[in-house]
Amino acid sequence: MESPENLPFSNITKQPDDYSPGSVAARMVESLGFRYRYASQDLKETDYDFKAEKEARTIGETIEHIYGLSIVIRNAVIQNPYVKKENIDLETTRKETLLILKETYNQLLGMTESELEKISIRDTYPFWIVINGPLTDAIWHSGQIASLRRANGNPMPKGVNVFLGEYKDAN
Repeated sequence: MESPENLPFSNITKQPDDYSPGSVAARMVESLGFRYRYASQDLKETDYDFKAEKEARTIGETIEHIYGLSIVIRNAVIQNPYVKKENIDLETTRKETLLILKETYNQLLGMTESELEKISIRDTYPFWIVINGPLTDAIWHSGQIASLRRANGNPMPKGVNVFLGEYKDAN
């Protein structure tokens, strides 16, 4: 697995200096990145195929779904489209997702209200739909990964504090 130190969102305790529209939107993406990072960190091969029931997604399928959602979010915010990589393993998918979210975070951080108003998803819907659509959906699915891995006997790493946005290695 990729060394955790080389991936973004290890700790999000440093907050932006202001509550501008761009910094608030960026913080939402950053919070997703933090939750997703630790929900998907240190998964075992047996975790990827685990699912709660026959009709549900596996953890691996959920990771792939979040990857797709991260591309939708990124491509709404950044005009230079990211093209989904095909046939990559789940560890690479996880890494790509975190890097895409970091790029999106960086773009949103300094955006003004008028710049946010220019963002559209599917060339029709405003940024509001990015928030209640793919962004919130990806947060939802990150929680599913955390729950599923616990049900499979591999809970999230100890030391993750989602309230404060910090990770203190418990080892």
